[in-house]
Amino acid sequence: MKQTKLQTKLFLAYLCLACLILFSFAVFFYVFVSRQLVDSQIQAMNTLNSSFQNQVDSSLRDLDTVSVNINYSNMSKNILDKSFELNISDNMLTEMADLFIAMSGTELKAAQINLYDFSGNVIQAGLSTMVKKVPIEQLDWMEEARMLEGSKIISSPYETDIYSKSAKYKQWFISLYRSFNNQYGRPVGAIETLKQCKSVFKSVISYKKKNKDAAAQIYIFDKNGSLVYPYEVTEEQATDMEKYFQTVTASSTLPFRSPLDKTNEYAARSVSSYTGYTYLTVQPESAILAPVYNLLKVLAGVVALFLLVSAFISYRLSRSLIRPIKHLKHIIQRMELDTLGQEKATAYHVSVNELEELYQAFQHMSDNLKDSMNQLMEAKEQEVKSRTLALQTQINPHFYYNSLSSIMVLAENGDTDVVVKMCRNLSKIMRYITNTSSTIVTLQEEIDYVQKYLYCMKVRYQTSLNYTISIDDQLLEEKVPKLIIQPIVENAIKYGSDCLPPWYISVKGYVEKDHWQIDVIDSGNGFTEEAIEKISKNIEDALKNPGMPELKINGLGTLNVFLRWKLFCKDDIIFIYGNTADGHGIVSIGRYFSNDGEDKVE
Repeated sequence: MKQTKLQTKLFLAYLCLACLILFSFAVFFYVFVSRQLVDSQIQAMNTLNSSFQNQVDSSLRDLDTVSVNINYSNMSKNILDKSFELNISDNMLTEMADLFIAMSGTELKAAQINLYDFSGNVIQAGLSTMVKKVPIEQLDWMEEARMLEGSKIISSPYETDIYSKSAKYKQWFISLYRSFNNQYGRPVGAIETLKQCKSVFKSVISYKKKNKDAAAQIYIFDKNGSLVYPYEVTEEQATDMEKYFQTVTASSTLPFRSPLDKTNEYAARSVSSYTGYTYLTVQPESAILAPVYNLLKVLAGVVALFLLVSAFISYRLSRSLIRPIKHLKHIIQRMELDTLGQEKATAYHVSVNELEELYQAFQHMSDNLKDSMNQLMEAKEQEVKSRTLALQTQINPHFYYNSLSSIMVLAENGDTDVVVKMCRNLSKIMRYITNTSSTIVTLQEEIDYVQKYLYCMKVRYQTSLNYTISIDDQLLEEKVPKLIIQPIVENAIKYGSDCLPPWYISVKGYVEKDHWQIDVIDSGNGFTEEAIEKISKNIEDALKNPGMPELKINGLGTLNVFLRWKLFCKDDIIFIYGNTADGHGIVSIGRYFSNDGEDKVE
């Protein structure tokens, strides 16, 4: 039976194209309609801003007009005394009040008009009509109005009860200030025209009442970014709302993140050239896109139906592809170095040509990997043997030179017995070192070699050198690399003779509960901090950069012993170097007993 090609099965996937088209349409619908809704809403918000701005500007222009008319009215200057003394009579107060009301007009462009002199006297007309004295220091706007020489100042909304006629209740007002000039054009006082905030922001308040929860948020700020509307808020709330001025002014993208609740919002912004007020109309993105969200719910049901059909088709198609791939995955998961190449992937039947080729390629790779792993393991074992042999055959020739010199001196002195024993020991030492048939010996053989070595050194140094060797009998059959202890003893003699003789070398082997250990202790001045740091660094570098260490002619050295012992013991290694409590040098090697108990000394 001819197998179906993967391309043929993938062709069936085009049945899902309908779902893709529907999904694309849904995305396009959402993006297009959302954009239309956003543009429409922003246009509506700009219209609102324009409407609010015109109404607020008109209210403040009324205050400005009344203020200007009073300032330039000859009637007011004729009524007042030339010295501009506002502590006037009742008749003059009546005339000034009538004049102010007449200038305010029948529509009461200003709810209250106050005329101040620089002494603190004030004529009030409107909500409150009287002449009174106010502390001039309380009028913090007075000096600024005087300096502006007729230009207007618009206050922030403020709350006061001084204009309440009966019960004392506070109202919100906005005032417009400018200096009052006499007939000679010199500032002699100041004019304050004011109106309730509910009249100034009438259009905004009316919009909020009509729309309630669906209304956009309206914020009005002065040119310094201080909140003007809404005005009936706490200082903390005003501070939070003023963040909108900073955010929208600095942001060049829409939507922006709300500084209050971090939701997405859109805003329309306009600035009045007359007042310098910035008008912000803010609408949450969720409110703008609410209609499209509702429509998307219906569309989502249709999309879901088509997705179910597409899912069924995709399942039937993918099932025929995934099952062989999962089987291959399980083979890979079960694969280990020991079982490499044993499980035959090609035994599993697949119905697609490309997957059949994949199985055959995997099987070929597995077989090749098995062969390569076998070759690698053989090469690794050979490398370890070569490294061990190379490390143990680094012989210090000075030992032989010195031994031969000692033999010559003994022969000249006629000590033939000592010469014979010396030559016999030296011969055994050479035979032990040069015998490469085995790199692993028992501890008994290694200690015998150390004893012969120390005897030769004793002959050389005579009474200046003393030594003891004490090895637990349980350790004598332990396997160790050849020449693993002698280099430590050689270094102990070399560096332990840095003090006055006699020098003392101790070799002690013992068994503990979880390990065995051999300590080599000298009677010298011990390791210096520099020497310990150097040895530690050499060992650390050797562990980071495995391979054949640099061969040196001047002895095996501590690093040589560590590397060979590490190769032999692996993770069971014990290797310690430092100083005893008495300050003498000590180097210890040993081995932890394996968990399976194979290395435990009986």
